[in-house]
Amino acid sequence: MPAVGGRPLNPAARIALVLGGGGLVGHAWHVGALSGLAEATGWDPRSAELIVGTSAGAVLGAELRAGHHPSDLVHPGVGAAPTEAPRPVLARRSYRPAAPGMVLRRLRRRPSASLGLVAAGLVPRGRRSPAMVAEAIERLIPAWPPGLWVCTTRLADGARVVLTGDEGVDLATAVAASCAMAGFFTPVPIEGVDHVDGGSDSVTNADVVADVGLDVVVVSSPMSLDDSRGGDGSGIAARVVRRRRLAHRARLLAEVAPLRSRGAHVVVLEPGADDVAALGGIGAAMDFGRRAAAAEQARTSTLRRLATAPYAEATTVLSTTAARLSSGPPGIP
Repeated sequence: MPAVGGRPLNPAARIALVLGGGGLVGHAWHVGALSGLAEATGWDPRSAELIVGTSAGAVLGAELRAGHHPSDLVHPGVGAAPTEAPRPVLARRSYRPAAPGMVLRRLRRRPSASLGLVAAGLVPRGRRSPAMVAEAIERLIPAWPPGLWVCTTRLADGARVVLTGDEGVDLATAVAASCAMAGFFTPVPIEGVDHVDGGSDSVTNADVVADVGLDVVVVSSPMSLDDSRGGDGSGIAARVVRRRRLAHRARLLAEVAPLRSRGAHVVVLEPGADDVAALGGIGAAMDFGRRAAAAEQARTSTLRRLATAPYAEATTVLSTTAARLSSGPPGIP
């Protein structure tokens, strides 16, 4: 799809950064892709007026608002990143579906309910405590910064909940809820109601900024697939991964369409077929050992793609705004 498109850019462009989900490996993708984007354009992602984060993207959003540049965040111990693969605190095992009633109600209203939401309701509650996420965020940035939205999902009815800091929920709890991957982490209660992964329905949630009146929206989507280079991969597992990623891409296309129709420039960064091997398959999202390789692959491929003709306007748009945005302190919109 086109890398960017929209009305002529005004000198005081309003820029949003949308960061999708993807676990530890998705976080590494964000770090590498945004490092490449900054290197190619001079635009500092910390200067975005609005950051919308889902799951891994919520963690990165907090790190950016804390003042960390993406190029530093691949190193263990920087930002919220652990120094080693964390040992989980396990709850009692359960074999009961977490919210079967939610699934039935959603399917009655919308037979095409997303696979993620169906899975969130039908898999048992996860056993790993998301306290490790909350504690890391609390150490990093205890107060909710301006211009950060965190997406999560209310387990009882599958509704998307966008937390902006005005609801009285602390940032650490919000980010932990956004990261509470169904079947892996235990749900996070907010005001007594369980919340799970913000990517349960959409892994990007780019449509939440449709009515903000933005000039530029940069979307980093580690779980979708830029299929312009083609290639199905070999074997059944590779084809399953590809189809799953293309489904996420179809949802992303639908989300950015209204942004473009309102005249916003939309820049989409997503893995290509050559990146998927570094990111791994369906079960690799929490593979600590893949972080460094995934980040470097994302940086390399992003630099390569930004040098091609389809991305020429994207680099021009962000380079044009870089000087103005860099004149203010990073992390403050």
